[in-house]
Amino acid sequence: MATITRPTMTRVGRPGQSLQTEYQRARENQALVRRDRLTRQVPRIAARAAVVGLVLALVIGFGVGQPGIAIAVFFLVFLAWPAGIIIAAYGTAPDIESLREGAEAERKTARAIARLRRQGYIILHDRAVPYSEATIGHLVIGPGGVMVIGSDNSKGTVRYTKGGAICDGESLKPVIDRASWLGGEVRSQIRAALPMLKIPVNPILVMVEANVLWSDGALDGVTIISIKDVANFIRHKPGRLNPGEVRQIIAASERLFPAFSANRLADQVTVDRDQWLTLMDALRTIRERDGDASDMLDRLAQIEADLGRQADLSERTGMPLAVPGREAPAEAADLGEDGLPDASGGPVTSIGLAAPGGGGARPRAGARRGRILAAVRPPREAPEPPRTGAAGTAGDPPDSSPSGDAKPQPPAGS
Repeated sequence: MATITRPTMTRVGRPGQSLQTEYQRARENQALVRRDRLTRQVPRIAARAAVVGLVLALVIGFGVGQPGIAIAVFFLVFLAWPAGIIIAAYGTAPDIESLREGAEAERKTARAIARLRRQGYIILHDRAVPYSEATIGHLVIGPGGVMVIGSDNSKGTVRYTKGGAICDGESLKPVIDRASWLGGEVRSQIRAALPMLKIPVNPILVMVEANVLWSDGALDGVTIISIKDVANFIRHKPGRLNPGEVRQIIAASERLFPAFSANRLADQVTVDRDQWLTLMDALRTIRERDGDASDMLDRLAQIEADLGRQADLSERTGMPLAVPGREAPAEAADLGEDGLPDASGGPVTSIGLAAPGGGGARPRAGARRGRILAAVRPPREAPEPPRTGAAGTAGDPPDSSPSGDAKPQPPAGS
């Protein structure tokens, strides 16, 4: 797989942006649903309220003999019933409010760990995980290693039980499992990108509103800590990385985990190997023709449409998890170190991620490009059959020996 990226608005990201964006989208969807529901339900409820109010008014007016009270009851039922439906429709959904509270918790955590910059730490906020819909709240990179920080806004006191950690009777297992998975994902991808470095990676769950009865307790490899203790906990970690190694890790983290963007199609598009090879070979063919792409515009437009459709479908599907340890196919052995075809032979070298080494031999013309270029190269004309000379007889075979200035025609199947 390859990722084509564009520069984002900010390198370090904005804390809580993914949750805030999801909250705004949920509010917009709720407004659309509410408007549609009120358009359909309010007229029906008003008609029912009018019938019920009229029946009650007739009973009170003629049965009890109180016409004034009957009129008041009619208007009360006719107005109060639809008004109650409208007020209930404008209520706040708890799951939508939890998104807003989660975004606020991420911003509080960002303010709490901002002081770590004085100790040489770099903080990256709201990082996207490739091939999934998950996001990392904060990546803190410095001499003590890499800290993968997530925030939880549960209220109460965190305690240990036989079933794990709980907060005010609610289990913390879902958020702990998520923090553990994010830590493992960061660990595997950074160590795969920098195999020569021993990089300590520590997932941390910050309790923003809850009290924690210990300063640095851990469960399933995840450190659970209060927001008031997280900065001191990271600052007192032993320094295992020098400044040069820290810079390498920061560069790899910015490349592997880009900042979250609300417009995924405009900022990041993930393509598979075949699409990447097709695109690169199309660009090489254009270069070989001195920039003439007149007969390839339809093919390039189809590639662009495929990428747009893939990005659109990925937003509607679930969260596919990355498989960091999967082996590459055998035919990918001649690719560069980053899994992309090497294009060091000309000005069109790369789109998106550049190969770290920049080297690697260019693939042979007939090894991999034959099948792919068949879709992007123009069809060749079939050679004309050789004509029989005037001096030859009808039964003689045609003269197949090439003349001095005539070039041999390629075979039809080439």
